[in-house]
Amino acid sequence: MGAALPPDVAAGRLRPREPIGVYVHFPFCGVRCPYCDFAVDTRADIPHDAYAAAVTAEIAARRGWYDGAGPLVSIYFGGGTPGLWRPDALARVIEAARAAFGNADPTALEITVEVNPGEVDEARLRALRGHGVNRLSIGVQAFDDRLLRGLGRNHDAAAGPACVRAARAAGFDNLSIDLMFGVPEQSFDDWRRAVDTAIALGPDHVSAYALTVERGTAFGSLARAGRLARPDDEAVARMFEHARAAFAAAGLAPYEISSYARADRRSRHNRLYWSLNPYLGVGASAASFRPLEDGSAWRFSDPRATDVYLRDATPRHIERRSAADLENEAVWLALRTTDGIDRAAHAARHGVDPLVGRDVEIARAVAAGWVVVDEVRIRLTPAGELFADEVASRLWK
Repeated sequence: MGAALPPDVAAGRLRPREPIGVYVHFPFCGVRCPYCDFAVDTRADIPHDAYAAAVTAEIAARRGWYDGAGPLVSIYFGGGTPGLWRPDALARVIEAARAAFGNADPTALEITVEVNPGEVDEARLRALRGHGVNRLSIGVQAFDDRLLRGLGRNHDAAAGPACVRAARAAGFDNLSIDLMFGVPEQSFDDWRRAVDTAIALGPDHVSAYALTVERGTAFGSLARAGRLARPDDEAVARMFEHARAAFAAAGLAPYEISSYARADRRSRHNRLYWSLNPYLGVGASAASFRPLEDGSAWRFSDPRATDVYLRDATPRHIERRSAADLENEAVWLALRTTDGIDRAAHAARHGVDPLVGRDVEIARAVAAGWVVVDEVRIRLTPAGELFADEVASRLWK
C-alpha cells in the first residue's frame, strides 16, 4: 500500500499542540440514494477484514505526518454506512487510531459511528458501545414513508424511532439524528411534523440540513430535466426558521447553520473542521488537512474508488493552501457558527483582524441586517443565516 507524499508536502512543521481528529470513510452502503455524491460502494459482499487492514495500515503509515499534534479528541466513522461494518473489524481501527495518537484521554475522546435505521439492531449497537463507540449519528432523514421513498431510503418511517430506542437501550447517551428539508414533495406541515417527532425522541444533537442537488446525482439529472418538484426558496427558508425556533425551545441550541445540540453535546469532530484544526482522513476518498507553522497548509485525499484504494492508498489529490487562503477560509467557516469570528483569536492565528480589507463589505452586510460587529466578535444575524453563502462570498478577499 502506498503512503508517501511528495517531499515538499511531507516537509514543514505542523502547527503544534492543536487538537486532532481522525476521519474514517467506510464506503459500503446498502443502496445509493439519489441525492448522494459521496464515494459509496453498494457491493453485496463487504470485505470487512481487508478494509480494516488497509485503514489500519494507512493510519500507521501517516502518523508521522502529524508529529506534534494532540490531543486526539475525535474518531469519526462516516460513509457510506459504517454501521454495516462488522463491529470487531471497526474496533481494530479504533485501537489503531488510539495507538497512533497515544495522547488520547479516553474520557475526552469522542468516537462517532454513522448508522442507518433498519440496518442495525440492539445487539450490534451494544457491540459498538462495548468497543468504545460513545456517539451515534443516525441517518433518519424523514419520518414519512412517502418522503423516504422519494429520497431512495431503504427504511420506513417506523425504523427511525425504533433505532433511537435501540441505541438508548444499548447504552448510548450521546445520539445525533440527521434530518433533511427542502426535499421533493415536502410541505411545511410535513417538516413541522418531522421536527416535532424528532424533539419527542429526545436526541442530544440534530443535524438538519437543506437538500443540495449535486450535478452528478440522480436528483441532478431530474432537476436538469425539470422533473424534480422541490419547495421553493421561500418555503425552504420558512422551514429553516421553524427548525431554528423549535429546536432551541426544546433545549437543542443552534451552534452552526445546520447543527443543534444540548449542553456539552456539540460535535467535537465538526468543530475541528470549522476551526481549521488538523485531521487525518483514512479510507477511500477520505480527505486530510495538515496545517503548518508558517500559516499555510496541505490538503490531500485518498483514491475515490474502493478497489483502487485497497491496492494503493497514495493520495491522488494534493493541494497547497496559502496563509491568505486559510485566513479567508477561517472567516467563512467561523461565520457559519453561532459564536462567529473571535477577532482576537483570528488575529493571533492569521496575523490580521478579520475586518481588515473587508470593512466595506462588512459595513454593507451590517446595513442589510445580515451581520453584527462588536469589539470581540463578528457574527451573522438570524436573517443573515439565510444568506450565509452570499455573505461569505462577499467577504472573500
